[in-house]
Amino acid sequence: MSDAKRPKDQLKAHIRAQNQTLILETSERVFARQGLAKTTTQMIADEAGLPKANVHYYYRSKKDLLEAVLERILEMWLHSVSEFNVEEGPKQNLMRYISEKIDQSRDNKNASKVFAMALIGEESFVLDYLRRLFVTELSREKVTIEAWVNKGLMDPVPVEHLFISIWAMTQTYADFDAQVRIMLQKDALEERDYEEAKVFITRMVLAGCGVKES
Repeated sequence: MSDAKRPKDQLKAHIRAQNQTLILETSERVFARQGLAKTTTQMIADEAGLPKANVHYYYRSKKDLLEAVLERILEMWLHSVSEFNVEEGPKQNLMRYISEKIDQSRDNKNASKVFAMALIGEESFVLDYLRRLFVTELSREKVTIEAWVNKGLMDPVPVEHLFISIWAMTQTYADFDAQVRIMLQKDALEERDYEEAKVFITRMVLAGCGVKES
C-alpha cells in the first residue's frame, strides 16, 4: 500500500468507528426508552440523524444491532468491575465491588435497562454470553471467597446468592430509578443518594456475610 493511500484508509476507518459508536450509543438510548420490541431501526436512524440505509450498512437487522449493543454493554461491565484480591480481604473487596456497581447504575442507566429487558425476554445472545463469561468470573470469585471463609475472615455464604443479591440491590437504582425517585420524593437522584445507597447496602452485605474487621 502506498503512503498516499494510508491517510485515506485511516480517515475511512475513523469515520466508520465514529458512525458505529454513534449508532450504538443512540440504539442503547432508544432501546431503553422504547423497549426492545417497539424500537425500530428507523427510530434509531432518526435520533442519530442518519439515513436508515447507513444504519443497515453497519448492522443488517435490528437483531444484529441489538446484539452489538448488548455485547458492548457486557464488555463494559466485565472491564469496569475489579476482580477480587484475596490479599485485601473480604471487607475492602466487597466495599469496592458494591461501590463500583452503584457507580454503574448512576452512570450507565440505559445500558442497565437494555440488559434487564434482554434478560426478561431471555434473549439467547445474553444467556449464552452469561454462561460463557459470567459463570467463569463467578467461579473465580467463589474460590477467593472460600479462601476467606477458611481463614475465618467471614462466614460461609452461598456465593451465587450473594452476587445475585448484590446485583439486585445495586442495579435497581438504574433499572427502577423511577420507583426510587418516587420513594425518595425527588425529580432526580443526587450524588448523596447514591452514596447513601453504597453505605447502606455495604453494611447489609458485610453484616449478612459475617465479615470480620480487617
